[in-house]
Amino acid sequence: MNFIRVALFAVFAFMGTISLSAQQNWLPPAAAIVVITNELDQMQNDLPVPQPTNVIGNSQPVLDQNAKSGFNCSACAARAVREAFLMETLLRLKSGGDTGVSVEEVRTMMIAGSNNNASMLSAIQTGYLYMDTIL
Repeated sequence: MNFIRVALFAVFAFMGTISLSAQQNWLPPAAAIVVITNELDQMQNDLPVPQPTNVIGNSQPVLDQNAKSGFNCSACAARAVREAFLMETLLRLKSGGDTGVSVEEVRTMMIAGSNNNASMLSAIQTGYLYMDTIL
């Protein structure tokens, strides 16, 4: 019985250590502001993502043209979400927020506004992973 208790204590202690280390991997707010500003500048200098076009109709040639043009393209949504993630996080950091808390607040806000749209939720998760990578 004591062996089981020791093993459970070791597991919980290890999991607590992982949790604490995960909370401390964010950059300080001042450094995060610089990184986010640089990323936004880089996005402005990149070639714009082609905007999807939508031709009205339901014939096969029209549907094919819409598919080729990227109508509802995931690259457009991913870039828009990433840009929104950067800008909202930057606003929170400039108002004195902590980096990790700001990113989590923006993620929660975006998820709440997604209306459970699967493609939007996927873009938000991709944006969150992007923020976790750069910050």
